[in-house]
Amino acid sequence: MALLIVLLATFVGLLAPLVMASTDFVIYSDPPTALLPGQSFQYDLTPQGIPYGPASLSMNHDCDLVLHFHNQKTWATNTTGLGTDCYLTVDSHGEAAVKRDLHYPVWSSGKKSVQGSYAFLVQWNGGLGIYGPTTWSSSNPPSLRDAGDEHPNVTTDYVFYSYSILPIGKILDYKNFKLVLRDDCNLVLEDTATGKIRWQTSTSSPLHDCFVTLDNQGELFVKHNRRDVLWRSGTRSTPFLYILVLRYDGTLGVYGPQIWTTKPFW
Repeated sequence: MALLIVLLATFVGLLAPLVMASTDFVIYSDPPTALLPGQSFQYDLTPQGIPYGPASLSMNHDCDLVLHFHNQKTWATNTTGLGTDCYLTVDSHGEAAVKRDLHYPVWSSGKKSVQGSYAFLVQWNGGLGIYGPTTWSSSNPPSLRDAGDEHPNVTTDYVFYSYSILPIGKILDYKNFKLVLRDDCNLVLEDTATGKIRWQTSTSSPLHDCFVTLDNQGELFVKHNRRDVLWRSGTRSTPFLYILVLRYDGTLGVYGPQIWTTKPFW
C-alpha cells in the first residue's frame, strides 16, 4: 500500500504541470494530461449567449466518472467502489480509460484508432467526445511557461467545431493565449502576457469581410468574399466531425475525426 501511494504521488507529480484546472474541459494524450481524483470539468457557454450549458464531468473519489448536464446526471461509468484514487486518461490510440493502481483499467471507451495525438472533451451539447488523431498543428513551438501564472481564469471558448463560421474578431481564447482574426484578414495567435505573436497566417485583404471555418475533413480556412480562400491548413482526412483546439501550451491543433461520443450532434 505504501508503495502504491508513492507511485501515485510520483504519477501526479509528473502530470502536475499539465493537470487541468477545474474550469478546463479537455484532456490530451500527447503530452498526457489527466482528470484526477476529486477533480471536475466545468463547461458552460451560457455567458457567450449559447444556451446549451452548464455541463460538468467529475472524477469522484469513489472511482465513478459522472457527467451532469443542466444539473441532471446524464451519464456515468458506473464504476463506484471498483477502486480508489482513480483517474481518467486518453491514450495514443484514442481510447479513454478510468484507471486505478496507476495502470489497471476499470472502464474504457472501447474505441481505438490509429496511433497519434487525441483529445477527450466535454462537448458544447453536454456530451463527451474523443477526437483524433491530430491532422494539423501550428508551427510555433510549445510554450514552456505556465499560462496560468498571471491569468488564472479559463474560458470555455477554446474549442471550435467543423461547420462553424467565425467572423472578424476573437476566434479562440485560453488564459493568456488568444487566436484573433484581425480586420485586415490576418489570423494571429497572440500571447497577451508578452505582446508577442506566436503564429500567424500572414494573410491580408482590403475587403474586411473575412471569416474562419473548419470543414468536415479537418481543413482550416481563412476565406473572404463568401468563398475565396486566403489561407488553408492544407491537410484533409476522412469526412466527419473535427475540432480546432487552442491548447494549454499555446499551440493550435486540429483533431479528428470524432471516434467516440456519449451524445451525437445529430
